[in-house]
Amino acid sequence: MRTAIISLTANGARIADKISAKVGGQTFAKGKEFENLAELVAEIFSRFDGLIFVCAAGIVVRMIAPHIVSKLSDPAVLVVDERGQNVISLLSGHVGRANELALDIADALDANPVITTATDIVGKFSIDAIASKLGLVPEPKEVIKAINSAILRGEEVFVTAGDVRLNLIPQNLIAGVGCRRGTSSLKIFEALQRACAMIHQPIERVKLLATVDAKSDESGLISLAEVMDLKIRFFSNIELQRKIDEYKLVESKFVTRTIGVGNVCEAAALCCVEGARFALPKTSFKGVTVALLWER
Repeated sequence: MRTAIISLTANGARIADKISAKVGGQTFAKGKEFENLAELVAEIFSRFDGLIFVCAAGIVVRMIAPHIVSKLSDPAVLVVDERGQNVISLLSGHVGRANELALDIADALDANPVITTATDIVGKFSIDAIASKLGLVPEPKEVIKAINSAILRGEEVFVTAGDVRLNLIPQNLIAGVGCRRGTSSLKIFEALQRACAMIHQPIERVKLLATVDAKSDESGLISLAEVMDLKIRFFSNIELQRKIDEYKLVESKFVTRTIGVGNVCEAAALCCVEGARFALPKTSFKGVTVALLWER
């Protein structure tokens, strides 16, 4: 998940920094990265997989209300109080994985996780949470509720077809890749394999590679695409910069000096699909960077 951690006060910023250090995430402090909270939320709501607010829950409810669309597409939204005592899973607990993230943050802060979804509070699984972990899209939404209600009642739920049928649609992975000049195909393959292992997915789920057009003659990358029978797309610096600005991606000064743009793997992957959800943000593997997106 790619998460934004938003704070409104100096003490909130300290909690945000602590969360970022423990579980990752990009911090946005009022007075530093933004001035108007409503404008920031409007700008980033659909650009991050998770939004973690360090402030009062009421403020968050009012800010996100105009942007909520569906439990199948909305980002995870969490609220942490400014003393770091409670972590509330507020929106998209299952498909967005807010419940899972709340537990991770609570563990990092030694805080109390507040989770209110019906299946979780009685210690039972939900079909949409399982689908999300497996990289599957559950549809239609109405059937998710019917199945979870049956689970709560203690009824048996079968994988085979029945009166109520839920489609679990597998998603492919798009791999954005950045690498140093002359990197071998084996090294890139190993990095890609390790990246997939980090999200518990086989490398066969990767269906597309993406990178900067400065790498269009990179023999290791081209050879890997041929061996794996994958398409590879190349994007200009202008296209990558557009995504960097749109998604507020973190840029590397070294990469900027080398290529002319500060983020390759995340930006290139984002160029391939609209409304993407990160399976793995930018991760470095000794000369190779990989970002994985779920294909919508």
